[in-house]
Parts: sequence; structure tokens; C-alpha cells
Amino acid sequence: MKHFSNIFKYSLVLSLVVAMASCGGGDDDDGAGDVDARIAIVEGLVKGQTTFSSVTPPADASSLDWSSLTLTFSGSIDGGTYTTTNSANTDVWPASGTWAFKDETGKVIVRDGTTDVTLAVGDSEISTTFTVEQPASGGRIKQIGGEWDFITKF
Repeated sequence: MKHFSNIFKYSLVLSLVVAMASCGGGDDDDGAGDVDARIAIVEGLVKGQTTFSSVTPPADASSLDWSSLTLTFSGSIDGGTYTTTNSANTDVWPASGTWAFKDETGKVIVRDGTTDVTLAVGDSEISTTFTVEQPASGGRIKQIGGEWDFITKF
């Protein structure tokens, strides 16, 4: 099962790399490449689960253990749903919700209709970056407000 998980993770990452690399192009593009990129990203997202190799919290955030967070996407080019397992804080990564592309570029997804999640592909990683508002305090609450960066290595 672990071997299958690794194969899946590398397939997901490769799909996202190809999709993000195909987002560039000349000025004579008729927009078809954007649709192809979105399709490739969706194919990568909806093939199963991903885990994150590192997390960069906001500078003053409380220490939380994200090592067992698993994220699962499902859906199509029009968006879909996600679920998480073992989220250290559901204000950062909720147990479940919806996602959709913000625009045709495929570089930003909108989580739950309100949170923009930027996808950035590097030589050996994919970064998902988003900002979390600090929840209103109703007593003792962990500091989570600010920009979060979840990274998957490949």
C-alpha cells in the first residue's frame, strides 16, 4: 500500500508539473492551452490522496503537528470537493469542503468559495499557499492567522 501511495504521489506531482509548465506560451495563444492546463491539474488533483513534506506557518503561529495530514480531492474541471484526515487545525485545513478554479490559468483554486490557494511548481516541489484569518477568540485559541505554505516534494 505504501508503494502505491508513493506511485500515486509522484503521478500527482508529475501531472501538476506538466500542467503548470504548459501554462506559459506565446501571445498568439487562443486560450486552448489554459483549458488543457486546467484539465491536467484536475486530473492530478482527483487521482487520490496527497501528503505534505513540509509546512511553513505564519511567523507567530502556534506550533501544530501537520505530519499526518492527508488531503483527498475529487471532482472535474468545473471543481469538486476535498476531504482531509488528521488536520491539526480545521480553521487552516477543514475536514471537508469545496474547490474550484479561480480563473482559466489553473494557478489558483478557491477553497470553500472564500480562500484563494495559489499553486506554484518548482524543480522538486509543489507549493500550496493561502492566507487564514485568525478566528475570533472565545477563550484560549491557537494563533493561526496569516499565510500558510504546504509543500509536497517529488
